[in-house]
Order: sequence, then structure tokens, then C-alpha cells
Amino acid sequence: MPIFPPGDLVRDLSLVLDSAVVFYSVLLGAVLFRQWHTHEFRRIVDIRVAWATFFVGMVVNRGAFILADFYYATEPMNTYLTKLGYVGLILALSAFFYAVEVILPYDTKHIFFVAGLFHVFLAIVSPRAWLDLVAVSIALITLPGVMLFMNYTRKNTAGDLKKSIERIIAAFLIGYFGFVFASDMVYYSLGVPLYLIGEVLLVVGITGFGVGLIYNPTLDELDWMQQLVELYIIQEGGLLVYHHEFEENAETDQVLTAAGISGVQSLFQEITRSDTGLNIVSVGEFAILFSHSLTFTSVLISRQPYSVLLAKLKEFTADFETMFGMIIQNFEGTLKEFSSANELVLSTFEPYHSGSSSNR
Repeated sequence: MPIFPPGDLVRDLSLVLDSAVVFYSVLLGAVLFRQWHTHEFRRIVDIRVAWATFFVGMVVNRGAFILADFYYATEPMNTYLTKLGYVGLILALSAFFYAVEVILPYDTKHIFFVAGLFHVFLAIVSPRAWLDLVAVSIALITLPGVMLFMNYTRKNTAGDLKKSIERIIAAFLIGYFGFVFASDMVYYSLGVPLYLIGEVLLVVGITGFGVGLIYNPTLDELDWMQQLVELYIIQEGGLLVYHHEFEENAETDQVLTAAGISGVQSLFQEITRSDTGLNIVSVGEFAILFSHSLTFTSVLISRQPYSVLLAKLKEFTADFETMFGMIIQNFEGTLKEFSSANELVLSTFEPYHSGSSSNR
């Protein structure tokens, strides 16, 4: 990092911006750790822990750089602190990569985690002049690694949740390019203005990214595909139109089940005097999610009442109505007309594996 002379305006602005990154990283990391700790089913390999660890790395990184840039400008302490800044952030990235590669369905062979540990070694043994190259290298690895996670999360959400993920991705990219611009190479080769812009972008990106993570429910719902049990499409009046099993269940009468679900919904509508119908009903260890169109109701039985599942169900209902709305209006009991709905189910609910299915 550049060493600023005392009393320099750029030095003061840089100190304020770096301190803001440290402050917000501490705050956001603490909130994410707290959310993980209070969660009913917390695990060590948890995406909230992974992101909280990332923010801890940012604290170490910018905190060490503040000490190196503003208080310990002489050698060898300056180099020690600079290396500490790189090692802290890369270690946190390595922990993040490990958790992400365990959680995601991709067979990455932990290449990002191994690459992170290798860069920790490089940061420790490399001379001061090579640290910029180490930083560039890990930055090039970090972008596809994080975007792989973001892309997976975005593809597996719908509606407002997908928009939330897109905002998080935008904030991450702002912070990422801010981190790149707030570097020695930019300071010495492209000048002070772009360097300060980079630090501003880093503060904005870190803050927006962290707040987005904290208020996004999908972080607790990445296992939503393991919660799926059954899907019913029920015509107005209780007639079964389509049924899909996500896992093998004991043989049940789907037609009778559909009629029962429709009857329960009608009963609750009568009791509550509501025209909108049910959204979520919990029965024992299962949750029953509803999405309504003009001519039919989609009913998803799952183990958890996840927000992402309700959003997915609404997306599926809209697509199903587009494909089969006219057929349902004139439906006379011939289920073969809906056999092509299997592809829509798989593309919406099982994008990475087909699972067991049946329709009747």
C-alpha cells in the first residue's frame, strides 16, 4: 500500500475510508455470526459462517494496512504488517471457499480452497516486491469463486428473492473493483483520484453486500431441494390435474388427497371470509404451500416452509398457467395432456438432479 506523508489530505481521506471498511466489516461479520449462533440448526460448514469469516478477513486486511500505511512506515515492520494484511484476507477467503465448495453441488475438487492456501504460502514467503502479484492472482481466483456461489443462489431463487440476490451481486462487484482500484499499482500507475474512488467503492460495496446478506433469507434455505416432497395441481372444485413426487412415498390416493386439500382450503376461506386462499399451512413435520391462479391451485408439500419454495411455487404456477391454462379451462379428466409438465417441474424445482417422479 502507498505510504502517505503526514498532514496529506489524501492520507486523511484514505484513513477515514479504510477505517469505515474496518468498522462496517466488524459490524456485519458480528451480525452474521450472531444469526448463525441463534439459528436452530447451526452447522460449522454454514454459509453465514463463511461470509462472516470473509468479513473477519477484511478487518485483518484493512486494519493491517492502516497500521502499515499510517503508523509503521519503517522496515521491517511495514512489510510484516503488509504481509499480515494479505495473509489474513486470503485465509478468510480460503475458509469461505471451503464452505462454499462443500455446500454447492458442483464437483470442484476443492480447487478454490487449495488455491487459497497456496496463496497464503506465497504471501508469507514472497519478497515485498512480489506481493502485488500475489494480490492480483488471488483477486482473479476470488471473482469466479464468489460468482459461482452467487450464480447458483440466483438460479435457485425466484421473484423478489432473485432480485435481492442480484442486488447482492451488484454490491459485491462494486466492492471487488473498489478493492482492485485501492491498490499500490493503481496509486502509482493511474494516480490518486482513481485510488480514492476505489476506496469509496470498497466502502459502498462492503456495506451494501453485507446488508444484503443479512436481510436475505435464502442464506438459510440453500438446501431447499432436499425439502421437496410432493406437488399437486388442483382444478377449481378439487379435481386433480397433475401430481409429481420428488421422492418415493408410500402409495396414496392422489385424487382423494387433492380433493381433501381443496376441501380444507375452502373451509378456511369460509371461516376467515377470505377470497385469496391459503398460503402456508403446517401439519406435523410438513409444510403445505399454496399458489393460486384463476383456474387452478398449485400445492407443494415440503418439510420446511421456506420463502424460496413459496417463490418457486409462484413462478411454477405462472409458467404452468401459460402452458396449460386453456387446457385446464376445458379439462375433462385426461391427464395425458399434462405429461410435458414434467420438464417444467424439473427445470423449476430440480435444476441439478432429476430425482424420482411420477404423475397420474
